[in-house]
Amino acid sequence: MPPTAEAALAALPVVVEEVECRVGAVRLASYPGGGRPTSEVRLGEGRGECVAWTAEAHEEFRARTGAAPRGRWARLGDWSEAMRARFSDPYERAALEAAAIDLALRQAGTNLFELAGVTSRAVRYVVSYGRLRDPMAEAEPGVELKLDVDPAWDGPTYAALRRVAVLDFKGTGSPADHERAHRALPEALIEDALAGPWSASLRTRLGFDAPVTSAGALDALPVRPAAVNLKPARMGGVLEALACAERCARLGIDVYVGGMFEVGVGRRQLRALAALLCPDAPNDVAPLVPPERPPRLPVDGSASGFA
Repeated sequence: MPPTAEAALAALPVVVEEVECRVGAVRLASYPGGGRPTSEVRLGEGRGECVAWTAEAHEEFRARTGAAPRGRWARLGDWSEAMRARFSDPYERAALEAAAIDLALRQAGTNLFELAGVTSRAVRYVVSYGRLRDPMAEAEPGVELKLDVDPAWDGPTYAALRRVAVLDFKGTGSPADHERAHRALPEALIEDALAGPWSASLRTRLGFDAPVTSAGALDALPVRPAAVNLKPARMGGVLEALACAERCARLGIDVYVGGMFEVGVGRRQLRALAALLCPDAPNDVAPLVPPERPPRLPVDGSASGFA
């Protein structure tokens, strides 16, 4: 991972003149209720997506976006600090910061890859599912999977699992449950198995997601994991996600990128971040519509902007 990605982004100048927020919903059969509320904040040409879960939260965000800092800023990092003083919600911070990053990159005529001096690569991804009684019968064929573990799974169900890159315990299960999953799928990441102790073998495949809310949150993890899931929306923005990735690189911890049901520009930005940091990791950034799921996700490394 390029060690200066966060610093290089934070050092970009940015001029913010216009602020707009558009609220809507995207119809998705896979989302509870069939419609995902969403909003897109625009700082001139820069765009970011808010992942708040309710339509009311998006309307409240739209009403507050007028407080976003405007004017000419010598450093994007200073703009972000001023924005954080006015917005406390991590989802709102992440959306505004993503829009400012997109704007600053466009104004500079560059992108993440040129700024960091790396070549964009197509991104490996997984398709994520909640609990399924019979995963191999119910999950989409031909793609790598991230599955929420069902405590009702028996031995034959575990034995039948294929193409599973991540098993997510969501903070549940006993150490015996975690070890059983690891024995069944020794190459898969065992995510958010928060209750130890763990065998030496399982420690080499432990992943953490929900507890990783900042770079500093690494200090509170019960053990140094094999990998952590970086979610900019949960962490309050891309700059904090990059800071965490840089710290993980120093500690020898792998990273993979995950989303929080982004349905618009936020999903494309996650792919760009994955292409920058971890193109070969089990990134939870799959296209939402099955026919659009190629073997890997191409990311344009030549266009200006975030995505």
